[in-house]
Amino acid sequence: MRLITSLFAVALAIGAVVAPGIVPVISHTSVHAADDAKAVLTFAPSSNGLLAPGQDLVITGTIFNPSAKSIVAGSASIRLNRSAVRSRAELSSWLAPASTSSDDALGTEVLTTTTPEVPAGRTVPMQFTVPAASINFGAQAAAWGARTLAVRVTSVGSEVGQARSSIVWNPGTGVQSTRLALVMPLTVPQGSDGLIPRDLLAVYTADGGLLARQLDAIFDQPDIAIAIDPRILASIRILGDSAPPTAKTWLSRLESVSNDTFALSYADSDLAAASQAKAPRLLAPTSFPIDTTLFPGSPTALPSDQASPTPSPGPTGGSGGTTVTPLPDLASLQSFGYTLPAVAWPASGSVVEGDLASFETGGLTTTILGSGNVGYGDLTYTPSSAALVGKHPALVSDDALSAYLNAAVEASTPALWAKAISELSSAIAVISLERPAATRTLLAAFDRSRSGSDARLVQTLAALATLPWATAASLSEADAAFGSGSAVLPTAATVTARPEPAGRISAVSALLAAETTANSFSSVLTDPTRITGERRLTLLALLSNSWTGVETWATATQKYLVKSNRYVTKSVTIARSSATVFTSRNSPLPITVTNELPWPVTVYVSVRSPSNIITIDKDRVELVVEAQSQAKTTVPVTSNANGPVTLTVSLSSATNVQITTPTTIDVDVQAGWETAFTAVVAVFVFGVFGFGIYRTVAKRRKLKRVRDAPEPNGNGADPGPSTS
Repeated sequence: MRLITSLFAVALAIGAVVAPGIVPVISHTSVHAADDAKAVLTFAPSSNGLLAPGQDLVITGTIFNPSAKSIVAGSASIRLNRSAVRSRAELSSWLAPASTSSDDALGTEVLTTTTPEVPAGRTVPMQFTVPAASINFGAQAAAWGARTLAVRVTSVGSEVGQARSSIVWNPGTGVQSTRLALVMPLTVPQGSDGLIPRDLLAVYTADGGLLARQLDAIFDQPDIAIAIDPRILASIRILGDSAPPTAKTWLSRLESVSNDTFALSYADSDLAAASQAKAPRLLAPTSFPIDTTLFPGSPTALPSDQASPTPSPGPTGGSGGTTVTPLPDLASLQSFGYTLPAVAWPASGSVVEGDLASFETGGLTTTILGSGNVGYGDLTYTPSSAALVGKHPALVSDDALSAYLNAAVEASTPALWAKAISELSSAIAVISLERPAATRTLLAAFDRSRSGSDARLVQTLAALATLPWATAASLSEADAAFGSGSAVLPTAATVTARPEPAGRISAVSALLAAETTANSFSSVLTDPTRITGERRLTLLALLSNSWTGVETWATATQKYLVKSNRYVTKSVTIARSSATVFTSRNSPLPITVTNELPWPVTVYVSVRSPSNIITIDKDRVELVVEAQSQAKTTVPVTSNANGPVTLTVSLSSATNVQITTPTTIDVDVQAGWETAFTAVVAVFVFGVFGFGIYRTVAKRRKLKRVRDAPEPNGNGADPGPSTS
């Protein structure tokens, strides 16, 4: 890849020399041509902007014509300012003016040459060479420093456009070099997963993959501190033996770097947004879903928020010679031998004063702040990066230097890269000239919003190493100013408040509230981390700074809110039932509960009666519902009078957290039917038994009368009348 880039640059330089009949063109298909569109000029000096006496000034670049009409052949005027740039504001206003016109004073003309025709919708590369003999700074020739440079192109008597750049004139006098430390985030693109999927890890860590390229470029570079996303570490380690081999190799290599290192928040979550949304504490993972089958020979898994009994750094021999892989825990999954263990790095320009105390409460004692977030009062020069913002230690990243650095790293063409690196070179030179005899250590940061390609990262770092007025420094050296006995004291500073947008804070507040609600609901589970761990990891992923400016963030956050709400309102519910009729004084009320979760739950059923028609004999009945099933229970109640009544049924957890929305059951109490029925039955039974007794008594009396009657003819019978 480097060879291809180099060859392309050489070809550009050779082909860009303006010669009759040779007009190389590059098509811009992504730009819609318009008749009144203005030409875009991109020109910069070669040699990273460095120019010494006796050297020709070589300027390369392009003219892009976005219009529907050709730009006819014209001329280019190269202009230099003889005086050195004296301030950063002067350089900034030169390089990025609010507007330009043909009346702008661009300096002394040192070369005029012809330019070729630029066809509609095309880009034409060009190269101009200003002979050393034509470069005359007069009385300023011995003055070291940055000079402004401009290329003005005209055609048919009108200005086509102008390109502004700068050089650093180095007559040999020089100044004290500025020490520059760099910090780079080691992260992956946005996603809503709290752990990076295995297939993506394999892609990212393979040769040419995102993480592989990043680590290759900065490995053992002492001036680049690596800010590591712990999610990457955890995502590899939690896979155990199933982790991609490339990921294991990559992690082993990362663990061997000599660079300064510190931890980002998990998933590089937005620290400032969480603080401003009133998160009660620093957000971090609470547990991880550990699959014990991925760790052969390990003991039974502990909840992932507990420490393993005796964690071991690697495989150990078990009984019988088997390999034992210790189970990871919350700490070991994220552990790393950081050289700076307590650094907070919120997004640049996102902090208010109260955030610093919030970070410090969470154990992050030093904060990296963008210079736009910091004020130095009446200070007229650029101080070293170490600052005391109130009582809080901070390392201030220079926003302008960072912008030039990232423009170089992300440059899509050689011309854009040369422009960015010359601007970075001049900016450092102007800072050095502010206090020529003083040594200062500055900090520049690579952008979190990098596309990940970073094709010119190595090229940019190599160019920085060639600048005589810039010396590499480490983040530890910058941080050393806060130590006792340091020869350089931190600069007193204040926070220039840069609160996050109100809409973002509102969205983050909603996410935090949804997590709190889901966490309360999780008390129905034997292992609440099934929900709390997943919700926290997903929340951190959604708060990642990598989502900044991504339109689909709103959709992703909405899914989080919906899922959290579904846990509470729809996963464990009371099954609807038809109206119930009670015909007895004591009747159990049947209740059915549905559990759609993949885990068993324990709930407590409570019934409330609005009147004395029914009283509840037991106000809390425990019920265990297996995963993805239904279970029934009964609540004992007493009917005191007849009539309709609507009972309210609710569910709660062991900690009295309400589960789902209460439901109602209509009951029609007809307890009088039971009394009347009992009376009828009693009368019937009494009648049956009474009639039976009467018949028995009557029958016995009749038999007795028969037995007691006399027999006739001396045999107990009547003898009748006598005769003579």
